Amino acid sequence: MSDIVKCSECSTEVKQGYIFSPRRICWSESADSIYADFGSEVLVKDSILKMSKIPAIKCEGCNLVTFKYK
Repeated sequence: MSDIVKCSECSTEVKQGYIFSPRRICWSESADSIYADFGSEVLVKDSILKMSKIPAIKCEGCNLVTFKYK
């Protein structure tokens, strides 16, 4: 059995790693620009002192990053 993970978009082998940000990561169903993210769904909270890293996979073929939030 193989442990190779393939991209859901292009079937290229993905790299496993971690995603992190000093700022929150939010979700919106609208492409419109906003001035503030109040009321948006927060997927990853702001870091206070130390940034948490979230397991993720990255496809270098189509630039897709996938991670589970919360």
